[in-house]
Amino acid sequence: MISIKNLNKTYASGALAVNQLSLNVSAGEILALLGPNGAGKSSTIRVLTTLSGFDEGEVTVAGFNVDSEQEKVRQSIGYVAQETGVDYFLTGRENLTLQGHLYRMTKKDITSRIDELANYFELTDVLDNLVSNYSGGMRRKLDIATALIHRPKTLFLDEPTLGLDTPSRQSLWQYIRKLNDEFSLTILLTTHYLEEADKLANRVAIIHKGQIKIIDKPEKLKDEIRGDVVSLQFSKPENKNQIAEALGRNDFVKDQKWEQDKLHLYVSNGATSIPRLIESCSELNCNVENVSYSRPTLDDVFIQYTGSSIDASESDSENKWWEKWAGKGGGGKWAQKWQEDQPDESTTDSQWTTEEAEQWHKNKQWSKDETAQWQDNKQWSKEESAAWHEDQNQDQNENQNQNTSNPPEQANSKTNSWPENNEWKENSNQQWDNSDNKKWPDGSDK
Repeated sequence: MISIKNLNKTYASGALAVNQLSLNVSAGEILALLGPNGAGKSSTIRVLTTLSGFDEGEVTVAGFNVDSEQEKVRQSIGYVAQETGVDYFLTGRENLTLQGHLYRMTKKDITSRIDELANYFELTDVLDNLVSNYSGGMRRKLDIATALIHRPKTLFLDEPTLGLDTPSRQSLWQYIRKLNDEFSLTILLTTHYLEEADKLANRVAIIHKGQIKIIDKPEKLKDEIRGDVVSLQFSKPENKNQIAEALGRNDFVKDQKWEQDKLHLYVSNGATSIPRLIESCSELNCNVENVSYSRPTLDDVFIQYTGSSIDASESDSENKWWEKWAGKGGGGKWAQKWQEDQPDESTTDSQWTTEEAEQWHKNKQWSKDETAQWQDNKQWSKEESAAWHEDQNQDQNENQNQNTSNPPEQANSKTNSWPENNEWKENSNQQWDNSDNKKWPDGSDK
């Protein structure tokens, strides 16, 4: 169903995202693509979904060439990106209807398909509610539903459960497995959650630096690491090579891998191996802070092929959806909600960037007292001073235009009151008295 041969993808910056990658996914299979950040997962997905070009290689999806038959590929696939593709200001029904029209489906087919998908994903009761009122799990289900509106043969899921809490994530797993079991849907998913790959995937492919390092069934990958895994956490070890060499002399140690200050040792029996390993560390005067052992997991497989644990540090908590629209200087009620949700600036040490400060000043509604205080205390640059004076001149001109229609009496009253309120220089008085074209700043005659 999916075939990739020697795929190369280099970005304009010169970064090599995909390097001679080859991969085949069979019809009806769920394949999980695992890799650290920047390994090439999303770049590969974007090529397969026709959203990005590539430099070399041959790629086919659902029997169609991605390079020359893009429209046919798009008709045959569904794509759920990391960032949700649904519109928060539409209802669930409106989102599904819009997606159906984009695929040129008939109105009758769209209506029946919406009812079918809403029932399948248990969204019927909220289908006519705004998506902004949906929970994170409901939004993700709607996202998948929009990708399935046109009955695709292949579904691409790029980090489908990222940011969801554990119950929502596990619930979504059931739907993904159900789609595969009931409709034989071919699914290629990327994930940071090893448990997700372990539970869902028929096969797991580990990608690192744009290349597939290993691909097989999860259980088989774990079985390749025979025995147990003993992990020793050291306190800032300076002689890693010496430690690894000394511990490796034990006949029960089959393999080992450093991960920062932690040494993973693959041994035949963890329970009996730990005392001997601790004794060896004592002889080396190494400070062992923590010891643990377990049966091999996908994380151990990942460490073996990439040298580090997979990065699943992204927060499981659900982000406030309006942050996508509000930003730090935007307007509207969602900007206000965003501002209210931020920590008190007096309790944080965060520093504003120049752009943030400019945006804030641009959008803030200033009171007269604040304006006066700002002008009294601000250190003006040459450019700022010029801009301020230009604004003052514009304000003055506007006032002049407004006062042009003042009656002569008002102008005379200004003339009479001027000497009472202003201290004149001697030459100023003389120039004024001798002038035949006495004009006030507002344009009125004396």
